[in-house]
Amino acid sequence: MSATVETSPVRAAAAASTRRDRIVEHLAGQVAAAAVEDVPFQHFYLRDVFPADVYAEIVAKMPERGAYRPLNIKRWHNDKGESTRDQLFLSEGEVERIDTAKRDLWADITSALESDALRRAIFAKFPDDVAIRLGCAPGEVLSQKMYPSVSLVRDFKDYKIKPHPDGQPRVITMQFYLPHDDTQIDLGTSLYKKLPVAYRLVGRTFEEVKRFKFLPNSAYAFAVNECEQRQSYHGRELIGTSSGARDSILVMWMSSPMAFAARHNSDKM
Repeated sequence: MSATVETSPVRAAAAASTRRDRIVEHLAGQVAAAAVEDVPFQHFYLRDVFPADVYAEIVAKMPERGAYRPLNIKRWHNDKGESTRDQLFLSEGEVERIDTAKRDLWADITSALESDALRRAIFAKFPDDVAIRLGCAPGEVLSQKMYPSVSLVRDFKDYKIKPHPDGQPRVITMQFYLPHDDTQIDLGTSLYKKLPVAYRLVGRTFEEVKRFKFLPNSAYAFAVNECEQRQSYHGRELIGTSSGARDSILVMWMSSPMAFAARHNSDKM
């Protein structure tokens, strides 16, 4: 009896490690097989990004709203003054805000998404665009030091964000969609192109080129740029009353450290 009690934590740790490693292997494989599209800028969209059993566990173990904090209630709020975008910064210690029964799963997911194997798989898809961003040769992209940031995001009715490219020091943005089913399919992120000046004179600055489907266990990624060669404009149209909460994981690889958690409710977020 005592031997079982003594070894069970070891077995539990081994099982958790196996889950983390399975996530990394599966994600890296899915990314490697992804087809990259070039318009309006380089990106890809994936289905079945997590192992099926892991995704089922994710949906079953989403943190309660109390674990999140409003990202910037001054900027994102409804007509009642309530937050329309909450965030939980897993890479910055906020995994500890999650209930203990769910915490091991989210620690494994965070570790997997921060892994170098995933970083290399992602960066290998966009060598030319990342080279533009970093000012290096495409062959040097994989050797550049990166700082991953993983967070859980929950958007609510009346949330929207206008087309924007993402700023420095972001290099690649990836978002994992976490719906229970396919009833929120229209809640995906939109990609835009900037229109010529003539259109802007009549109030049209951007044109929506595509919108990713907000489907279970799906994700998209793109290289961030805001220069003449590439402009990674993306955003989200207004979330309506009947849409429900929009759950996702946001991963950003950055060229220098950037503390997001300390900037909750900052005017700059």
